[in-house]
Amino acid sequence: MHNGARWLREQMDSVLAQEGVELEVIALDDVSTDDSLAILREYAARDPRVRVEANESNLGHLRSFEKCMALCTMPLIAPCDQDDVWEPRKLATLARAMGRADLAYCDSAYIDEGGFSLNRRLSQDLKEMLSGREALRFAFGNTVSGHALLVRRDVFLGARPFPALLYHDWWLALRAASGAGVVYVDRPLVRFRRHAGAASAAGKKAAGVQRKRSSSHNKRWLAQRTYVFEQLGFAEWFPVMMATRWLFAMQAAEAGRIGPLAQAVLRDWRSVPPGGVFAAPRFLARVYNKVRRAKRERSFYGPLFK
Repeated sequence: MHNGARWLREQMDSVLAQEGVELEVIALDDVSTDDSLAILREYAARDPRVRVEANESNLGHLRSFEKCMALCTMPLIAPCDQDDVWEPRKLATLARAMGRADLAYCDSAYIDEGGFSLNRRLSQDLKEMLSGREALRFAFGNTVSGHALLVRRDVFLGARPFPALLYHDWWLALRAASGAGVVYVDRPLVRFRRHAGAASAAGKKAAGVQRKRSSSHNKRWLAQRTYVFEQLGFAEWFPVMMATRWLFAMQAAEAGRIGPLAQAVLRDWRSVPPGGVFAAPRFLARVYNKVRRAKRERSFYGPLFK
């Protein structure tokens, strides 16, 4: 966590109040300049379940999450943001729902800076919440939020190292969907705080935070998926031929050519999003429109994922 003192106590209290599970809480401070580290040490001094570590230099959220999760010793791991609030049965509910799957996740209810409900859930913005063992669907759009997931420790270890530019929850979802699968729990077990300083853009509109849409959003979308398949090509747990086929297809789409993409869709039509009988033509039409619009956009600069 980094400079999360404002909401840290409420989050820690909700984590330590989890019912029906055995807890190990690993808190990693990423060189905060506020009272975050002092607050964490205060909790550790009075609760033996809490262990506090501190980075010597700022690693950023991706590397900090990977480092913190690697310090966990329990068979199941639940990443935790610094400003949310967990419902008391969150972990127990996810653990029960997981069964033999590799990962379970839940819905989230938006709250504002003051903790008041925004009367909207994350699932209402994402529309379809993915589940199952079709990893290809997760490659084109992730619905698994880090603050809402529970994953097997051996799955996390098998997913390392995290790609440098990709969200950790997206990569873990891909790993889990390539293995024993992902389970979705249609209940808001997290109160997801939305404010201007939040790392994720999800739900900020509901909180009244204005977010300007990139003028190169179609180019960025294509480049993001190209990067995902490039990284999957190095993963031992993902079919290398499928990763190679889709990497070539997305590179061609970035160059304005739709043919290789159409061939990839025809080959893997059962697995392309959103699923169902008409998934393939709908998906191809969607990406074709992105390719067509991307031709009129300027090249984008800045982070690939944000």
